[in-house]
Amino acid sequence: MLNTQTRGSGILYILVAALILSSAACGQTTTKKEEPQRNTMENSQSKLPPPVDAFVAAVNAGDTDKFLAFFDEKTGVVNDWGRRYEGRAAIKGWSDKEFIGARGTITPTRVEHKDNVVSLWAGWKSSFYSGDSLFIFTIDGEKIKEMRIADAK
Repeated sequence: MLNTQTRGSGILYILVAALILSSAACGQTTTKKEEPQRNTMENSQSKLPPPVDAFVAAVNAGDTDKFLAFFDEKTGVVNDWGRRYEGRAAIKGWSDKEFIGARGTITPTRVEHKDNVVSLWAGWKSSFYSGDSLFIFTIDGEKIKEMRIADAK
């Protein structure tokens, strides 16, 4: 009987040790995967240049009027994967179905800013489409001249 208990304790010890080693290995893998993400924005809009930070806030709040106010009434442009919408009326028609109307949210992950062009890599989630996207903004002061949406790759 003592032999069986000792052997059972030994097996238990080996299983616990294997579990600890496995957990430690998993922790190292997780740490390595998380390291590159330190340079991401992780839901922070504070690093976004104006007016893109306010634009993202308006979109995430579902505020159609604030969203549309970023575009010139006649010359503002949205280019959604090659489909072009010019002027607020056309942009609103598109947005009502695919952007604000689809309860879309933007989760910024990376931003690059050069002159008047802001490239924003972000997670996009809506009832119309969800996935990583690249939003390229051409800005003019507090307005957006053009927002182009493309593949984030």
